[in-house]
Amino acid sequence: AVLTHPEWVEQLVASGDVDRLLSAEEFQQRLETVLEPGLPPPTVLAQFRRRQLLRIAARDVMGRATLAETTLELSNLADAVLEVVCHRLQQDLGTRYGVPRPTPDAGVPDPARFAVIALGKLGGRELNYSSDIDLMFLYSANGRTDGRHSITNKEYFQKLASRLTELLSAPTPEGFCYRVDLRLRPEGRLGEIALPLEAAKTYYQQRARDWELQMLIKARTAAGDRQLGEQFLAFVEPLIYSSTLDFSVVEATSTARERIREKAAARRTAEGFNIKLARGGIRDIEFLVQCLQRLHGGREPWVRHGGTLLALFRLRDKNLLSPGEYSRL
Repeated sequence: AVLTHPEWVEQLVASGDVDRLLSAEEFQQRLETVLEPGLPPPTVLAQFRRRQLLRIAARDVMGRATLAETTLELSNLADAVLEVVCHRLQQDLGTRYGVPRPTPDAGVPDPARFAVIALGKLGGRELNYSSDIDLMFLYSANGRTDGRHSITNKEYFQKLASRLTELLSAPTPEGFCYRVDLRLRPEGRLGEIALPLEAAKTYYQQRARDWELQMLIKARTAAGDRQLGEQFLAFVEPLIYSSTLDFSVVEATSTARERIREKAAARRTAEGFNIKLARGGIRDIEFLVQCLQRLHGGREPWVRHGGTLLALFRLRDKNLLSPGEYSRL
């Protein structure tokens, strides 16, 4: 990035931004200023992200930001891009098809709403420089759009989710903006790309596997309608932190995890140490933390937190990890 755009470094030094942690709202304002009206071109999105990564990396390597601040800023950047693209796409689809309305029998005159739920590292606000972003898309109600070329709400929101994914993942001369991973949604690759809220509730209450509930520890609303996202999260929270959960659930999840690890090990050739997937690596630490959160979160709401670093601190704070265990992890 420096070799291609040396002026970025000069502008970064002159701006004083090396000493500031930017919020998602600030990133959003900056992105809006570089975009023309209408749908954002993938190249502009990718270049904006690349330029902001240079600023974040400069803060990181110069020791101006802690690890927690760096991963938070990377997450704020992704949130901002998601919010802007989501809003622009809704404007474009609204022009073509009108506003999505609930069915009359729903008794809700307001437009149907859309929420982007972040999972994984983005959900925990601990995104890495090269992380995929794990997403799930929800909408509030079935019905139809009220435009001249009316379509069902299902079609409308599936178009919205698909186009958002395509815009962010499109290859450009500046690279892509984000790799979007949708495999954590209900039913995985076989599931609908966007689900109505009630269908998502039914899935997690009746059919979700245990690891799918554990994964929702990191879920949060990253873009779109916050109220809709919070409705979903409030519904699933008691399912995640069941007061009747016992260690057999953790053992079952751990056994399944071991099988996955063995398959992955069989596929991999000698590639040196993998800090994410090796025994004792990032994924193992995250898994351990989430198991402890599920075991104790029913009676200790304080340990319910999507970020692994802060969750570790809270587990130690409640004496659920010893100081030595906390330090090692």
